[in-house]
Amino acid sequence: MAGNLWNDVVMVREDSSVTLSCFDSPPKSSVLVTWKMMSAREDRWSYLLSANCIDGQTDGRSSRVFGGRAFGISADASLIFRAKAASQGRYSCVIEQDDKKLQERIVLLALIKLTLTPTPPVTVDSTLRLVAQVSPSSVAAWGTWVSSSGEQLYTEISHDKGSLLSKLPRITSKDAGVYTCRIRVHGNNDTSVSEHRVNVTVNDRAVFSFTDVTPGGSRSMAALSRSLVTLTCPPILGDYVLLYWEYPDSKRMELIFQFDRWRRSSTNTTKHHLHLIDPASLAAVGNFSFLLSPALQHGGVYLCEVFLDDKVFSQGNTLSVLHGYIKPSLTALDLNCMYSERSQVKTAKWSYVQDPSRRILQSDAVLGRITTSVALPVTPETAGRYACTLYLKNGNSVQYMFTVTMANIDPTVSPGTALPPAEDVSASSYVSSFSFLLFLIPMIAVAVGVLLWRQGYCVTHRSVEQSLSHHSRDVENIYENPDDLRQTPPQGAVYMDLKPTGELDVYKELDRYNQCCS
Repeated sequence: MAGNLWNDVVMVREDSSVTLSCFDSPPKSSVLVTWKMMSAREDRWSYLLSANCIDGQTDGRSSRVFGGRAFGISADASLIFRAKAASQGRYSCVIEQDDKKLQERIVLLALIKLTLTPTPPVTVDSTLRLVAQVSPSSVAAWGTWVSSSGEQLYTEISHDKGSLLSKLPRITSKDAGVYTCRIRVHGNNDTSVSEHRVNVTVNDRAVFSFTDVTPGGSRSMAALSRSLVTLTCPPILGDYVLLYWEYPDSKRMELIFQFDRWRRSSTNTTKHHLHLIDPASLAAVGNFSFLLSPALQHGGVYLCEVFLDDKVFSQGNTLSVLHGYIKPSLTALDLNCMYSERSQVKTAKWSYVQDPSRRILQSDAVLGRITTSVALPVTPETAGRYACTLYLKNGNSVQYMFTVTMANIDPTVSPGTALPPAEDVSASSYVSSFSFLLFLIPMIAVAVGVLLWRQGYCVTHRSVEQSLSHHSRDVENIYENPDDLRQTPPQGAVYMDLKPTGELDVYKELDRYNQCCS
């Protein structure tokens, strides 16, 4: 007997027919069977019916009206009645022989109420609530709703209230069919499950329109490219969420993310840079939120809409993304900052961190970009930290920082207040290459000048007779056919590979040319 209170639990729906058995195995001798009841609101037994039973069969059916309800005993001594709200409670069957109690069997009668909201047929795109209410609440050990196709639906169980809730958001005609509530109760064998069914129909000629819309505020944010940004939604644990993205500096908007927490389904069109934060713990967190790792082009307005039954709650997130990069040239390093969603930007500027008051920075600004240049080679006056700061109209800011040294450049990123850092961008190879080129160009110029002088000397002294003989013929104007001169190399010319790998390689090439001339 479970907790010494009952032997078995029978769960039925209100207004259904109930049959409570008295015997596990019918007695062979003559016995007296007595049925009693103790309702959920009482603490004493009330007599219902009794009958003589021989070899498991009564000597005739009997019935009685008690508390406005009719009770009867069947031929096998079972108690028969129709369940009402007041029928919940414990029922006792006592078997006696010669005024001696042989056996007592106590059965707990639990009621289950199934509710569909709204009442079918359900309009397309509305949210259908499937609720099972068990009384007493303490008897429900486990339960779930199952679709007509046999798929187990996500079900929330409240043991305190004895309720099992599942929902079908954005319902379509494909959701029509018979749904089953399966419940296992305390006191029964673990494999004993009570099943109760309801029929769901859909009106596919009508589409639900949400009229109860609660708009929320809008957050104004700035972040570095490739940093992590949290996009918040209304503080409501809804049935499903839609996330829209309005392109930066544009009015074009599209749906980029959908999540249905009851069907456990999602659609993400943004690949990998956006995802829902821990959908498995939504019930504990209490609301939806997204994590975004934006590139420059991912700024804009993110509109989060949360749907709960027939209500809609919205929240906007306006995001400006700041992206910094280096564009090198032979004479300077161009430090660039680009930013998106200009509608909320107040200003952007460069500053020299070591001495902000020094007015040494000349900035060029175009729409969505600001640039400053550091002349090469880097000097003690130009080395240091350069900061690109983006200021929003609401006072928030974000900062991208470069560190320029005389030997190399190690750009670093420094976030603004309460903003996550972005990835570091390395450009040390740029300055190393430029330093090498600045050293190499004068060396090459000297080498080429010497070679040209030596070549002219060798050709003049070794080919003077050929030159005189050539010019003694009909003179051809090389300025009218310059391609002939390019296609026919001078006789005795020597080609040199000007790709030295060390400081002494230029002189090795000169020695090789002298050997050719000698």
